[in-house]
Amino acid sequence: MKRATLWIAILAALAPASHAAEMPLDDLSLEDLVKTEITSVSRKSQSMADIPAAAFVITAEDIRRSGAQALPDVLRMAPGIQVSQIDNGRYAVTARGFNGRFANKLQVLVDGRSIYHPMFSGVMWELDPIPLDDIERIEVIRGAGAVMWGANAVNGVINIISKHSRSQQGGAANITAGTGGSANVYARIGQSVNETTGWKLSAQGRYGDVSTQFANSEKANDRLENFALNFRLDSDLGAARDFTLWASATHSTLGDLWRVLPDMALLGAGVVRLDPLRMMQRLHSESLVGRYRWLSNGGIESSLQLSASLSGIEINNFIDETRTTIDMDYLGRYAIGAHDLQWGIGLRNSSDEVSTTGAYISIRNNSYTHRTSGVFVQDDWTLVPEKLRLGLGLRWDTASRNGNSYSPHATLLWTPSRTDSAWLKYAHAPRTAARAEQDISVLAGLSVQQTGFGNLPIVQYAVPNPNGLNAEKAQGVEIGYRKQISNTVSADLTAYRYRYTNLRSGTAAARYGCNIALAGFGLPVDIARCPGILSGQFVLVQELNASNNMSGWSDGVEVAGEWLVTPHWRLQLSYTWSRLNMDEGIDAVGRADATNTERANPRHTASLRSQWNVTPNQQLDVWLRAMSEIDRVNVTNTTPSTSTSPSYIRVPGYVTLDLRYGYHITKDLEVAVIGRNLASTRRFEYVSDYIPTIANEIKPSFMLTTRWKF
Repeated sequence: MKRATLWIAILAALAPASHAAEMPLDDLSLEDLVKTEITSVSRKSQSMADIPAAAFVITAEDIRRSGAQALPDVLRMAPGIQVSQIDNGRYAVTARGFNGRFANKLQVLVDGRSIYHPMFSGVMWELDPIPLDDIERIEVIRGAGAVMWGANAVNGVINIISKHSRSQQGGAANITAGTGGSANVYARIGQSVNETTGWKLSAQGRYGDVSTQFANSEKANDRLENFALNFRLDSDLGAARDFTLWASATHSTLGDLWRVLPDMALLGAGVVRLDPLRMMQRLHSESLVGRYRWLSNGGIESSLQLSASLSGIEINNFIDETRTTIDMDYLGRYAIGAHDLQWGIGLRNSSDEVSTTGAYISIRNNSYTHRTSGVFVQDDWTLVPEKLRLGLGLRWDTASRNGNSYSPHATLLWTPSRTDSAWLKYAHAPRTAARAEQDISVLAGLSVQQTGFGNLPIVQYAVPNPNGLNAEKAQGVEIGYRKQISNTVSADLTAYRYRYTNLRSGTAAARYGCNIALAGFGLPVDIARCPGILSGQFVLVQELNASNNMSGWSDGVEVAGEWLVTPHWRLQLSYTWSRLNMDEGIDAVGRADATNTERANPRHTASLRSQWNVTPNQQLDVWLRAMSEIDRVNVTNTTPSTSTSPSYIRVPGYVTLDLRYGYHITKDLEVAVIGRNLASTRRFEYVSDYIPTIANEIKPSFMLTTRWKF
């Protein structure tokens, strides 16, 4: 019955009535569908047809009509991108597999500045670095992009490009209120100083009330309070020179529940119960970025970008980090004959001060400065004008602990006609070790082993490898084909195969008991090494060293298509099939890690979006999304077992539906009603791989939003 209702709603929404308005709105013009400009693949402006890479562009109009309130939800429309919502503010986002709380193979940029966090080698999406209303477009590049963007651009690059100040003149205010106590308020003002210079200032506040735990329907602890302030100044200096200045500040608080508090009264009986510990996370970030671009008399195009940022992460009874990061990036370009040459240099200096508290985490160096630098050169060589182009690139990077790494790539683009393009790509990319992987010891999981003398709790701690870690490596090939089938239909197909080596895994290290009585059963005891909360308890501690012992293959096919059915109705489809096939590990822990990685990767993800302009002042948008099931390892398995194999939690696959109806009262005033996750009553999308958090439910919600420009 639920499926029948869902398909009736889809068919009703996707079938425009015959009395639709005669004039299409600008956002559905044929020109926008056929011509798409992108800059993040080769760091120069190109049309989509001239790009030898798997690329997807999300426009400002796509963002507005999606009804999404958080950036990760917008990314769900791109093929190859996997998004799992954890709670009100936290997300796990990756490209082409290996997803996790801090997915570490996806480089994320805001106007070319990396927001990849050195502590965890991932992105903390809850910081919301830029309000959705300030985004001009999001360029999503799948596959290795290390030559242009450096180490850590392993599986993809996401570049969030903000709107130029000249497009944000005057004032604007958006107010959104929804079920579950959610609210979002955005305000902006902009002005032209003169004909060549303008500025804009925007502010956004978000609030989300606590959600519900999936397992027991009790209240969670994920209340979100977020504030972001953004300033931008653009100035055309003349003589092919321009200058842009960005300044931003964000602050957020977000709670969580961690299943890490053992009930000591029951441990002696071999019965394990983990009570939730209420945590509060506070984050802030302030940044200042300047970019100067110029054209020399000799015809060399140059761009110099400098940035400084200060950030902090505080989680009560866990960790407190402050970080200062300085970035410098130079890019040069010169065309000579059949060659389009580019070169660049990047420098980053990131210093932290870290303190830890409690029994769940410790760090061996309270301060550390991570330095990276890299240089690259790229040549796009036209072999046959307007038909065949060869791209060759090489980058050298050096990182504080991982030393030198080299990232080559080669591409071949064939455009037999103005409507066809086929490309082939080989690429290599490294992923440098994170600070947490090399310096932090942290609670990683718990299980209960059945023994001849009763049930024995085993607490796992991930500890630094005394020999250090090497950079992860990926290399592989991609092949793609784009076809402009007609003026209203386009299709994009990509297939890839990558080999990964030196992947992060675990290796069993020290194993010891925390109660002297365990020595009588032939078990080693080292009470002095036991965390304070476990000292004297009838438990066994298993230390796991981070290692580079995992390797494997990643295969996938990605499809994207657009169809302008009528001048008023647009359909956009994306679909991904992916598979991870890890090599068998060298020991039981390695084999378990390989299996866990494979089973946590969804085989299928899909998105179908419909944008229909019912009349010149009415819009109806439908978004159908789906993801297949996955298995996440149960890091807190309190069920006694004789097996040492991990247990799993099934995260069911889902199909869900978002609806949006927008009405323009005037040209500058719009009211919209939004329904999200309407196809199912409740679900969860994520089971922790980092700290044993509690899964929260995702359920249908409704919002009313008002947009006003003045």
